[in-house]
Formats: sequence, structure tokens, C-alpha cells
Amino acid sequence: MFVSRDREKLLNAIIYFLGATSHCHTLKLFKLLNFADFEHFRQTGRTIFNLDYRALPMGPVPTKLYDEIKKGGEPDLKAAVNLFPVKDDITDAILRRDLKVRGKLDKQYFSKRELRIIERVAEFFRDLNAADMSEFSHRKGEPWRAIYGAKGEGTGKIIPPDLSLDAEPLIKDAPMISREELEDRRDALRDIA
Repeated sequence: MFVSRDREKLLNAIIYFLGATSHCHTLKLFKLLNFADFEHFRQTGRTIFNLDYRALPMGPVPTKLYDEIKKGGEPDLKAAVNLFPVKDDITDAILRRDLKVRGKLDKQYFSKRELRIIERVAEFFRDLNAADMSEFSHRKGEPWRAIYGAKGEGTGKIIPPDLSLDAEPLIKDAPMISREELEDRRDALRDIA
């Protein structure tokens, strides 16, 4: 029987990214998760966290996770991190949500490749803030840009991870799955179901 560990991977990746990077509030975290997921897809044909990312004005957003964070988080997320809303002094509107590590990192849920990708993404973006990271996620040819469009006509649409196969790789020295292999794997899974 197959047991999904997507949630455990997600929570541990959040803990890792918060500890391994600076300036990591929700927007940067969403970008880090997206880069890791899409890089893993580019290499293997599947994502790490099984999240859907939507093209929103500030970049790719895993909307289910975003909605969960806005509501204060499920018990397992609350055990992993503390969430602190940062509000505007004048309007009292929430500007962002800061996260602080609360739980301990458990690497057992990751494959060697997944862990290597997460570590490389964290290393690459360690000291950048979310606005600086937008230069990478918003570049022409990147999955977010392909869906969002030049004038936001794709706002709210899901960003298919397949688009990572057409984008410039973040980790240039890593192998890439071919479209033919990806289709062969999808066909094999369809035959099993």
C-alpha cells in the first residue's frame, strides 16, 4: 500500500527553508517551495509536495497552503512553525505573515534528490528577499510568466509543472526528464489505475 508523505515533506521543507534562509516570510517561502517543486519536476516528472500553484500578481502561490496560513494553520503546521501577522500601523491591514521555526527538521521523509534540490534552492536564494526572487520567477519563459501573462490575463490560473521543462533550469548541472519519458510514465500510471 502506498502512503503519501506529501504533508510531512511540506512541513519539513518549511522548517528547513526558514532555518536556511533569511527574510523568509510567506511570499519568499511560496517562491522557495515552487522553485523546489518545479526543479524536481524538471528532473523526474513529479513534484515534491504535490501542491497546485496559481499565478498571482506577486508570483506563484500554493493557494491551499496560503489559505491555511491565513486561517492560522492546522495543528501540524502550528507544531512546525509560529505564524506572526505583520500589520500596517495605520490601516491595521495584514502586510505579510512572518514564520518562525518551532519544530525540529526530520530529513527522513525526503529522497536524496529531493533533499539535494531543497538544499540547492535554499543556498541559491539564501540572502535574497522575495522581491529579489521575483526577478527569477517572473522572467520571460518561466512557468509563472507563461501563465500570468504580460498584463495579468492569467491571474488565478494553475501553473502546470510541465512548463518547467521549457524554462531555464535553476540547477543547470542536473539531468532533465524528456517529454517522451514523462508521457511514458503517465501512460504506465494510467494503465495501473
